[in-house]
Amino acid sequence: MYRKELENILANGNVRNYFLLFGADEYQIELYGKEILNLYCTSDANVLSVYFDEYDFARTKAHISEPSLFGGKNVLHIKSDKRIPGKELKELVAACQKDANNCFLFEFYEADMKLALEAQKIFEPNFARFFKPSSPDEAVMLLSRQAGKIALNITKNALYELYFIHNENLYLAASELNKLASLDIHIEQDDVRRLVFGLGAVNFDDFFNKFISLKDIRGDFFAYEQDPSFNEILLLNSLYKAFFRLFKLHLYIKINGKFDVKDAIGYAPPPNIANMLKTQSLSLNLKAYRQIFTALNLAELELKTNPKIDKNSFILAAILNLQNLISTANIK
Repeated sequence: MYRKELENILANGNVRNYFLLFGADEYQIELYGKEILNLYCTSDANVLSVYFDEYDFARTKAHISEPSLFGGKNVLHIKSDKRIPGKELKELVAACQKDANNCFLFEFYEADMKLALEAQKIFEPNFARFFKPSSPDEAVMLLSRQAGKIALNITKNALYELYFIHNENLYLAASELNKLASLDIHIEQDDVRRLVFGLGAVNFDDFFNKFISLKDIRGDFFAYEQDPSFNEILLLNSLYKAFFRLFKLHLYIKINGKFDVKDAIGYAPPPNIANMLKTQSLSLNLKAYRQIFTALNLAELELKTNPKIDKNSFILAAILNLQNLISTANIK
C-alpha cells in the first residue's frame, strides 16, 4: 500500500500486528513508524527495539515468541539497512500470525528494491512503500502533519521557507520542528529566516539569488566550504534543482503566454518569491539553459570520476563559469 491508504488505516486504528515500512524516503518511514508503534505500545507492552547492527535472530525470536512476563503485548521493533534472511523474517511474522498479542514493526532502510520486495512478499498485505515527495507541496503537507502532532503553530509559508532553507531535504526540515515548538510562539516565514540555518553558514536561496544576479559570491562560497557538512555534489545538485525550476517556469510562460507559478511548478510560493522567480526565469533564454545544464552535468561527472581533482578549486571555477554563461546569455 501507499501512504494515503496507510493514513486511513492509522486514522481508524486498524493496523495489523505485523507491518513493514520501506522505500526511498527515510523521514516518512520513521514518521509513520512512530505512529504505528504508538498503536502497538499499550501501557502493558513489553517492547524490544533492535537497531541496525544490533540485530540478533535468536534474541528477537525469543522476545516475540515467549509469553510476556506481565501478561501484555510483546512488541518487536527492528530498524535495519541490511537484508534479514527470509527464513528468519517468516518465523518472526508467523509468531504474530499465531498470537495477536505479538506485534512486529520492521523499518527497512535499504535502497535496493529487490531486497525490499523480498521482505514485502513475507509481510503482504501489511506493508507500506514510500517515495520521496514529488513536489514541495507534498513535502510541506508532511511537515504540516508533524507540526500538528506536536502542537506547533506555524504558517504554510513558514514551512515552505523551512523546506527550502534545508535544500528540500525533508528529514532536516522536520528536525527543526521540535526546536521551533519549544519556543511556544506562532511561527511565521520571517521567524524561520531569522531562527533557522541550513547545512552551511549561508542560506542557499540567498546564495543563489546573489549568484544569478551576477554578484560576487566568492565570500559566500568560502563560508560554505568551511562548514563540516559541505558537499560539492550536493551544491551542484541544489544549483541544478534551482535552474530546473526556473526552466519549467520559462517554458510555461513561453508556451501559455501567461504566468501561473502553481500550474508551472506544482506549488505557489509567497507573491514576492513568485515574482522574483518569474524575473529570474525570463532572464535566460533556451540556449543559456542548455549551456547551464550541460556545464552542471559535466562538472558533476568530473567530480565523480577524477580522484586527483582539487574539488574546492574546481567547484568554485565551475560556479564562476556558470556566472559567465549567465552574463553573456542572449536575453532577447
